[in-house]
Amino acid sequence: MLVEVVGGGSLGLLFAAKLAAAGCRVKLVTRSREQAEAVNKKGIRVEGWTELTAEVPALAFPDAVSGLNSADRSEARFILLAVKQTAFTEELASYLISSMEQGAGLVSLQNGIGHWEKLDSEKARPFMIQAVTTEGARRLSHSEVAHTGRGWTRIGHIHAKDTEPHTEKVPQINLKTVQDCLKQAGFDVFVSKSIERHIWSKLLINAVINPLTALLRIPNGKLPETSDSLLLMRKLFEEGRDLALTQHVTVEESLWDEILEVCRKTAVNRSSMLQDIAAGRMTEIEAITGGLLAKAERAGMSMPTHETVYRLIKAAEQSG
Repeated sequence: MLVEVVGGGSLGLLFAAKLAAAGCRVKLVTRSREQAEAVNKKGIRVEGWTELTAEVPALAFPDAVSGLNSADRSEARFILLAVKQTAFTEELASYLISSMEQGAGLVSLQNGIGHWEKLDSEKARPFMIQAVTTEGARRLSHSEVAHTGRGWTRIGHIHAKDTEPHTEKVPQINLKTVQDCLKQAGFDVFVSKSIERHIWSKLLINAVINPLTALLRIPNGKLPETSDSLLLMRKLFEEGRDLALTQHVTVEESLWDEILEVCRKTAVNRSSMLQDIAAGRMTEIEAITGGLLAKAERAGMSMPTHETVYRLIKAAEQSG
């Protein structure tokens, strides 16, 4: 079975390297040819919780697109999607839909919400799998990544009622196949029948921590240390929890404790949104807070704290 990792960021490099080191057939698809050349020349080196160097064949996304129709689809294949929401282009969506319609499974590691709506295809629905992970990683270079924290990964079908394939021309990729593959690589993986709840939990953790750390320019551990920032965190949590109820998702109070624990465990980490703001890049605010606000508008709800944080991040993006 072939695992095609799309995205050469921190999680993409980590998963590609560990899968390859475990003996899986892996291909890495990167945004730039420069990164693909670096990986092909040096392999991927992982340090931290995992120490290894793995040879992984890599190619740039334009080359993957050009080879899609000519590639051999006789063997089972799944795509591990590990790109930021800001890199989720129409061209990428078209590539993923075409791949799924040819029988490839798609496992998305993306933060935020909204990307599955861009991939809606009746033929592709049986192959859509969402993954929620707490693995920690930080990219050091084109071909180097630090494994900053061990975690768990939960996977589940986005369209649970549509899991029967629409074609018998290719092998079916199912949850057990994906779980076994990732476990072989040393990841703790669990199949979930309620993946929506885990998606919301991860979404709210990101929506509480990432924008505030970016605006205050502080590492995660500093966030709960003052009464004012702790109050803002709590308001963001409560607004998100109330919105989840309108979507028939129950968010337990224990998630608040988990948010505080994440801040403690990742105390020295700078959130990806903080890193983006500091570097003058676009953030994932649209897919995280923007996604929540869109659902709130459809539900007729007001989320004033999230709205304020959203506007402040957008202003920070525009100011460069």
